[in-house]
Amino acid sequence: MPFSAARCLVLLFLLNVVDAGRLLTKIKERVRHVQLQKAKQHLLTSAASGRQPLQHVKEGRIHQKLDHFNRQDVRTFPQRFFVNEAYWQSPDGPVFLFIGGEGPIYEFDVLAGHHVDMAEQHGALLLVLEHRFYGNSINPDGLKTENLQDLSSQQA
Repeated sequence: MPFSAARCLVLLFLLNVVDAGRLLTKIKERVRHVQLQKAKQHLLTSAASGRQPLQHVKEGRIHQKLDHFNRQDVRTFPQRFFVNEAYWQSPDGPVFLFIGGEGPIYEFDVLAGHHVDMAEQHGALLLVLEHRFYGNSINPDGLKTENLQDLSSQQA
């Protein structure tokens, strides 16, 4: 069966889409790696200057509703978060909420980055919340396709 020009173009297009997906995944991984390295460097610099930023970081979990739109559904999942009180001017200082993306959160997310610099400048409490169904904030029923109905932008 000979390949027509149209079939070749479709095949090339599909190969390009698949390759672009792999490339985007590699870029995302590299950006996250660079972010973590910068956070580690910031942490080491802070520790060397006598500050102990890790003392102010707490990890926790809240029992988040799986379905915010169905009052009869009482199911929950443990949503992970980190809090950094190092710069907070309690009780009236602002709260900066950093919502995690499509991946796990780390305590470094409240230790370094532009949002941390702004928190220090404004006396803010830092809170990073892991996105539902990513990292350790997984639905107790698992990640089977039939259980992903609550993974939507509306529920998030």
